Amino acid sequence: MCVGGVPCMGVAFAPATEELYVALRGRGAYRNGMRLSGTGGGGGRAVATRKALSDSVVGFEFRYAKSEEGVDLMTGAVRRLLRHGVRATRLLGSGLLDLCYLALGRLDVVYAGVADEGWKPWDYCAGLVVANEVECTMTHLIPRSGEDLVNGGSGEIRRGYEFNLLTRSVICGVNADLVEETRRVVLGL
Repeated sequence: MCVGGVPCMGVAFAPATEELYVALRGRGAYRNGMRLSGTGGGGGRAVATRKALSDSVVGFEFRYAKSEEGVDLMTGAVRRLLRHGVRATRLLGSGLLDLCYLALGRLDVVYAGVADEGWKPWDYCAGLVVANEVECTMTHLIPRSGEDLVNGGSGEIRRGYEFNLLTRSVICGVNADLVEETRRVVLGL
């Protein structure tokens, strides 16, 4: 749910695992009633202050890009990640669950939108609230026209609630350094 265009509440249910994720802006995120925490308390993950891509589990989503160029862009990104050396990759098929799993600690970073296969707001709005409540960093994977690599051209990655929900190019991770390292590898920079 958004108020004034800002995500303020998110609810997600994963029937296969019987997990219910609920988050309210400024009030925390929960899985099956247990609080997830960005500081390590309360049964959730501790957001890593320093984590290298080589030690990370990376989630990504391939949507429906079918052009030769789009497929090459998506598979090229995964190829670069594997050649760089990541701990593991995951393709779950749900941007919403990707973000919930990121908040829980099952993933360290997730991205979508290398080609034109990116998420829609309904794919991840609820998950954005969950991830943001445990202090994850979310921004654009591909800079918008006129911007440098990080959001807004200021050299600073913005936190999730300042993120433009209408973008299709998304990257979210446990910290800004991991987001930036992953982005550079995925985009081949």
